[in-house]
Amino acid sequence: MPNPDCCLCSEIQGDAANDLIARMLPDQPYVRRVLFESSSFAVVPSLGPLRNGHSLLCPKSHIRSFAQLASGDETDYLAMKTRLRTALSEAYGPGVALFEHGMAEAGDHVLCTVDHAHMHFVPVPPAFDLGDPGETGWVVFDGSLATLRKLAGTREYILYESPEGESRVLMADDRVFESQYMRRVIADRFGNTTPWNWREAPAPLAAHEAWRRFARIDGAEA
Repeated sequence: MPNPDCCLCSEIQGDAANDLIARMLPDQPYVRRVLFESSSFAVVPSLGPLRNGHSLLCPKSHIRSFAQLASGDETDYLAMKTRLRTALSEAYGPGVALFEHGMAEAGDHVLCTVDHAHMHFVPVPPAFDLGDPGETGWVVFDGSLATLRKLAGTREYILYESPEGESRVLMADDRVFESQYMRRVIADRFGNTTPWNWREAPAPLAAHEAWRRFARIDGAEA
């Protein structure tokens, strides 16, 4: 169920009062900035985009990580993941990297400053290589929700999927991940030309323009 206090739930639901992009653009007429959606998921533009087109795939239910999704959501998840990756590739170029800061099932450590699960989809330059992300213990897996659930259990984790489709996951265990960890790592690979902390540099107009580009493609813009 949606949480009325959650900014992502509000953005998905079209609640202007708690929609962060709308609150940061008070002079813009309110629009529900959902790029596309299914029965279980919605895609919204990311505040503080690392690159043009940076988007978030979000469950419509208010849960803390993709590892906590029900097993019946796998087909819808894969379809939405493919659809978003294809749309971004057509609009911004073929390379798209994915990552998630997955919260533990219990506890108050909010790894990406928002306690609603969201998978980042970031258009990246040709031949983008994450390289060594600075932590040991990454495990390569098949990218499925079923395997993610088995690996993560109720723990906090970081997930990364390369533009070539290789998935790997890193468990917190006895370490504490820095907030917005993967944002900083990927921004470093871009040469630090883009601020990585979305709280400090939210760039709401860039998020709005990403939505407008999709809206024009779909013919949904007023």
